[in-house]
Amino acid sequence: MRHIPPDLLEKIKKQNQTIYENADPKMSVLVSRAKTTITDSTYWTVETIRTKEGLGDLSVVARRFKPYGGPNRLYNIYVDNGIVKTAIREYPDYRGEKWQTQFELGQGSAVAIAFDGHWEWYRKKWHPVTVEDPFIFWVDNSKKLWVQIWDEESTKYELSTNVNKVKALRGWKNVNIKHNDQGVVAAYIKTDGSVYYRNYCVQENGLVVWENERELEEFTGVAVNLNLFITNDYRMGIIVQDNQNGIWLCITDRNWAGMGIPAEKFNIRATATLNLLEVLYRRPKHDHTFTLRAAAEIAFLFGRTDNTIVELINVAETRLDEELESYEDYGFRIKVRLNYETMEVPTFSLTDATTLSNIPIGSVSIAEAGYEFIIHIDESLWEFGINNVAGDINISISNFTNEAGYNYDNINSSFTPINLVPTSIPLPEVEAIYNE
Repeated sequence: MRHIPPDLLEKIKKQNQTIYENADPKMSVLVSRAKTTITDSTYWTVETIRTKEGLGDLSVVARRFKPYGGPNRLYNIYVDNGIVKTAIREYPDYRGEKWQTQFELGQGSAVAIAFDGHWEWYRKKWHPVTVEDPFIFWVDNSKKLWVQIWDEESTKYELSTNVNKVKALRGWKNVNIKHNDQGVVAAYIKTDGSVYYRNYCVQENGLVVWENERELEEFTGVAVNLNLFITNDYRMGIIVQDNQNGIWLCITDRNWAGMGIPAEKFNIRATATLNLLEVLYRRPKHDHTFTLRAAAEIAFLFGRTDNTIVELINVAETRLDEELESYEDYGFRIKVRLNYETMEVPTFSLTDATTLSNIPIGSVSIAEAGYEFIIHIDESLWEFGINNVAGDINISISNFTNEAGYNYDNINSSFTPINLVPTSIPLPEVEAIYNE
């Protein structure tokens, strides 16, 4: 309750509320809204989508193709008298066509919808941009939870069974560490009241897949309702209501990549002014030399771009090919451990130091995220390529960034390979090793 000033209180107590009695009180109400965390200049309006008997669960999401401006279309999935239906609406709807019915998905009881997307840098800020069509989720009458990319029936996929309710949301995606991706998250309540979720997100090998379902173990009650949210400090959370009217709030760690801090640049310049006066030397002793020096060194650990190789070795394995009854090299792997954490897999290139011929690389995997990489040599070179290098191998590492998103300096090094099996050297007897 607000405190009333004494002079205003005195006017209110007057029996006659008139100007003559100096008792015509007026009050001004000023309302302000902080916009320190608001980036959009326009706001949503409240409207009624549809009015009808038998309407059930409903979910709406907006599509945004460009990093500037507002969304250009709204997508809707809803339950109408036990049937799962969809609709779209252009945004803003200048032509007044309103919501347009699209397609049906059969009988169901719960629905959700969410867009996948990415970040784009525009006018010194990161902005979210969505893909063309959203993921839609629905629970059919058999309690199976399905997901599909809008109307593409070929993408239909069963996420779980024994499900009552579902909600979906696009979590935070780190722009520097690609596999730090919360992904598109579907959270759902099972028929026994437990809460589970699945993520469609980027893996360390670069693939984007639906991960296995996980139980929200922090929740120990019996769930009756839930919802998802994201925060301004790069977290995602799940709100769960239990059957005792208790509210549970579970929230993730920050998936931060420096996106909220503008890039800092330091320009260092040295200037000098030299004024010369005419001097007449009658007995010169020595020449005069003017030396100008400017030195500056600014280093921030967060943004440093130097790097070194801590470890560089290779490991070769041998396998038995039972059909050919012979031994052959089972591939050639090179392990590279860098000095600083990187945000993505660098570009590696290998060269025979003697013949200067390139050695094709099959793939690169991350053994220890951001620090250690395993280079797998192309299978076609097991016998005729890598095993017959004449000497050392040159390695070049490029195209990798630090935690601030800036490129590291390229690294060039060389090493002497070990455990090679040249094709000219006789292989051991198969039977003897096989018996071992």
